[in-house]
Amino acid sequence: MSTSTERLSKILIAMDGSEQSFHATNYAVAIAQRYDAELYTLYVTSSPTLYNVSSKMPEDQIPDEVRKFIQNAKEHSQPWFNKISEIIAASTAVKENTKIATIHLETEVVVSPISVVGTIVEYAERNYIDLIVMGTRGRSGFKRLLLGSTASGVVTYAHCPVLIVK
Repeated sequence: MSTSTERLSKILIAMDGSEQSFHATNYAVAIAQRYDAELYTLYVTSSPTLYNVSSKMPEDQIPDEVRKFIQNAKEHSQPWFNKISEIIAASTAVKENTKIATIHLETEVVVSPISVVGTIVEYAERNYIDLIVMGTRGRSGFKRLLLGSTASGVVTYAHCPVLIVK
């Protein structure tokens, strides 16, 4: 986004299944309703190979050595995506007396050899995302230095605003 007057049309939720990521989802849904924006939910996991694979790829284009890995990641994340759909449905039902646009939700699983941060940032750029929303576990100091911080990395490298929900 280049100016504060631009409309938010695409919001990305970076999902890891944690309580914080679902808390962030509630914020993302509220913002999507307010701006009539599309929601994109992305789950990224590291690849044991050099292949970068998405759940959106046709099955015959996925190399054999990562096919089972992407299938496991899809099965692992499906309950999270279902819960997000439930959050959207509940939020829309609460406001049934007012005019609420239906929120369009896209979900994707990416198995990538590059870092989770790099994959999220690259996905956001490639899909022209206007806002990234993600939770953080709130690690600080020495733990963050040792473990790294996905949220901190996304804030540092993203091309668009990032909302971190604790």
